[in-house]
Amino acid sequence: MSEKKRSFRYLLKQLKGSWKFIWAAVIFIVFGAFFEFLGPKLIGVAVDSVMGTAPFDLPRAAIDYIEKLGGREFLLQHLYVIIGVFAFVAIMTAVCEMGRLYSSHNLGENLGYNMRQSIFDHLQMASFGYHKSVRTGDIIQRCSSDIDLVRNFVVEFTQLARVVAKIAIAYWFMFGISIKLALISFISVPAISVFSVAFNKKIAKEFTYADEAEGDLQALAQENLSAPRVVRAFGRQKWELDRFGAQNQEFTDRWVKVGDLLAVFWAGGDILTVFQVILVLCASTVLAVKGQVTTGDMVSFMAFNGMLSWPIRSLGRIIGDLSKATVALGRIAEITDAPLEDYESGVPFSFEKEIVFEDVHFAFDNLTVFEGLSLTIKKGQTVAVLGASGSGKSIMLALLCRFYTPQKGRITIDGVDVKDINLKDLRRNISLVMQEPFLFSKTIKENIAITDKDIDFGRVQQAAKIACIHDSVLSFRDGYDTIVGEKGVTLSGGQKQRVAIARTIYTGANVLMFDDSLSAVDAVTDKAIRANLAAHTKDLTCVIIGQRVNTLMQADTIFVLDKGRIVQQGSHEYLANVDGIYREIVKIQQDIIEKTQAEAGEEDV
Repeated sequence: MSEKKRSFRYLLKQLKGSWKFIWAAVIFIVFGAFFEFLGPKLIGVAVDSVMGTAPFDLPRAAIDYIEKLGGREFLLQHLYVIIGVFAFVAIMTAVCEMGRLYSSHNLGENLGYNMRQSIFDHLQMASFGYHKSVRTGDIIQRCSSDIDLVRNFVVEFTQLARVVAKIAIAYWFMFGISIKLALISFISVPAISVFSVAFNKKIAKEFTYADEAEGDLQALAQENLSAPRVVRAFGRQKWELDRFGAQNQEFTDRWVKVGDLLAVFWAGGDILTVFQVILVLCASTVLAVKGQVTTGDMVSFMAFNGMLSWPIRSLGRIIGDLSKATVALGRIAEITDAPLEDYESGVPFSFEKEIVFEDVHFAFDNLTVFEGLSLTIKKGQTVAVLGASGSGKSIMLALLCRFYTPQKGRITIDGVDVKDINLKDLRRNISLVMQEPFLFSKTIKENIAITDKDIDFGRVQQAAKIACIHDSVLSFRDGYDTIVGEKGVTLSGGQKQRVAIARTIYTGANVLMFDDSLSAVDAVTDKAIRANLAAHTKDLTCVIIGQRVNTLMQADTIFVLDKGRIVQQGSHEYLANVDGIYREIVKIQQDIIEKTQAEAGEEDV
């Protein structure tokens, strides 16, 4: 399916619930156009048949009714009748315009709601890999300004019915006055349409560049505003200003180019429209002089022709705006092409024996991470994983949670491949504390109980006590009702990690995984948390990733990762007494501790 067809099908789907507003708008538009053009027709009749002596150029029923009232003489003596007719026409035109605006407004808001909801729903179900590959600022731009562009265009597109209705009704009246003048006037319609189509492709191309530049600018701004501490800590303000300035200039240049093209487009359309008006004025004057049209006909025709200028120009504008809306709709539809995770199918989670990595191979962004990773984690065990930065420790946990899928080998729980386990069930029972915990801009209580709508405050406090954050929370003025701010900005690094640990414990999952989540806490708190976890996780399986030996040494089994494979495994006592990476790390860390203690002792002396 082509991109345009895919985008069009997406748009039709989002118009669910909006068709009643579309049809209502069309009906109001057609009747509004009729009443709007009826006015100039009645002016011509008044000039020729009331002020003059020409026969009434009206439908037979209207003429019969006027004759019953007393004909031309009656109207001359009762001018309020004519005024009343014009007032009625004006009121009906206004009523139809009000109905059109009401219907169009509801159409636009309903469409905007559907599009925002569908995109957000899709993003919630999109795979983790997709979210890793896109920029937040660009997605936000597509969900805001691109949606507004499409929404406004669809509302504007209802104007197409208005334009067509006005042109059709106007030419119906105009052909009734003079076929020659109507044909001369009609020349501009195909001319402006062809002119608009010619510009459509060029404008679409430039608008694509401009829209992408806007997404890049928003992504850059979002990235900068997300890391104010880093920018200031490293004195990068000048560098960031220069980077933003360059991207801002690119954005501005792109939109200036779009503006230049639109200027040529509108100016060219204006020239064609003015040419048409002059041509019709000259022709109608000649025909009036020759007596082929009456003065009233000429007045009506010129009024019709003047009123057609806007609809004809709008036809060109709609065609021009179509290019921008098509680009925006395509960018939105790209989000709906993101691969989704299946949360419905699969067997229930059951963990009674062991988790096994069997000859797992995985490469990420063309970088090989695992080449034959194999290990076993027994239920109820506390296992630790140690390895150099970039050795794949975090990826190992991500594979178990099915954030990624191995290219070869498999990961099983009690012999069942994790790919065959219901994903919602799997992640409900395997809880992960990320290396860089993310906290929502909510209260501490709500962050800990993020999985529950109805918060169990007793469980919140119990989880906080295990994570050694309870006392810190009580020291805050609002306690557990303290708002942590965006991304937990009001908390220290260690406090954020402990709140994240409490959140994981609160879930009641069967498997708890800690991805270097104690790195920001001091040694005393680290030891207390490990002791609490040991007491809490007696019947649970616990996987701890870390760099500090003190954090890992209480584990039942320690796995040492190197170059995508397990090169050592065993208890702390065993690994610390055999040659290998673990023993070297133990020695290095002990030397650092002894040196630090010695320096502290000298300072005390």
